[in-house]
Amino acid sequence: MTPVPVEEDLGLSAISYRIPLTIRHVTGDSAVLFFELSEPAAGTVYLRPIGSGDPQQEVDFSATETRHQIIFEKLLPGRRFQATVALETPEHDSQQPSFLGRAWGPLSFVVPQPEDSLRFGVIGDASFGDPATRALIEQMAGAGLDFVLHAGDVVDETEPGVNPYDAYAEKFYDVFEPLLRDLPIYTVPGNHDYEFDIRLGEEPFYFRAFPAFPDPEQPGQGTAERNQYYAFESHSIQFVMLDSQVLFGVPGREEERTWLEERLADTRFKATIPIVHVAPFSSSSVHPTDSLPVRQAWVPLFETAHVPAVFSGHFHQYERLSVNGITYIVSGGGSSTLYAPGPLLPQSQEFRRQTHFVLCEVNEDTVVITAIALGGEVIDGAVLQLK
Repeated sequence: MTPVPVEEDLGLSAISYRIPLTIRHVTGDSAVLFFELSEPAAGTVYLRPIGSGDPQQEVDFSATETRHQIIFEKLLPGRRFQATVALETPEHDSQQPSFLGRAWGPLSFVVPQPEDSLRFGVIGDASFGDPATRALIEQMAGAGLDFVLHAGDVVDETEPGVNPYDAYAEKFYDVFEPLLRDLPIYTVPGNHDYEFDIRLGEEPFYFRAFPAFPDPEQPGQGTAERNQYYAFESHSIQFVMLDSQVLFGVPGREEERTWLEERLADTRFKATIPIVHVAPFSSSSVHPTDSLPVRQAWVPLFETAHVPAVFSGHFHQYERLSVNGITYIVSGGGSSTLYAPGPLLPQSQEFRRQTHFVLCEVNEDTVVITAIALGGEVIDGAVLQLK
């Protein structure tokens, strides 16, 4: 078996990443990686265990495609792995793809163990790539997270004539790099992700950046060809990632509702937690009536299924509300563009107009939620029962 090349020893190839190597999904024994090259090239993705004598794995990819989704299986729980992409060259020396004129570097991730606690972060509406978002991502990278939930509006592209690849490189991949190189970021589409100025041809670029991934726990995966909505499991919790834009004119409303009902009825999990872009409840002063379609269409389903919490964004602030036994967390403060409060809803427990992320720590029967502002101030906290 070929020795794993050391990233620092690999020269930069003239072939670059259009979408850099990222971790799409990690289960208890597998990982799905994804990248897109600027032109077709042959090469190998190497996966090396860190700190153990376990054997390495390698997957070759051909020179007929530019987009590659690589699956590694039979990984041991609790192990940390490092993934490296090496391109073949005519001189038979391996080189690494460049990104923004520099090395992207190897990925490093941990395969979870069921007995370990789970820590995940929530962020939303970090779509401008501004300095506040960059600083917040650095802060999140030091929080010991297993994965991140992104509540939508990934990239807001308003400059005319900018290639969406360049917009994503500047406003998402470069900004989120400290997280993307270490853990999966699970996203839902927001209203701005459907805008015409961030499309590749007729298709929102969002669906090119975040292709569907296989998951043995979720064989259906909704509209898998577009990854429009999907679900995944971690530590016996099902996370249901929804596209709320079907309630605002995007096709697929009835299909998604049927799929959502099936997911909420699945009894294999300790609890189900939905993630949606447009919050069902909000006290925001900006477009507050946007909540109504989500509230009318999906909240009755959430209540029937007794979900413990719903995470969302769209409204650029932090808010925690309690409605009929469900905690609604609005985490739309992923940038410096923030909304002032309107009249507070009677169900509102806390409202903050601050750049922030939400730290969630899952224990046996509870989720401890801590809202953390840019700079480290704790602005809210709550303990939710899973059962």
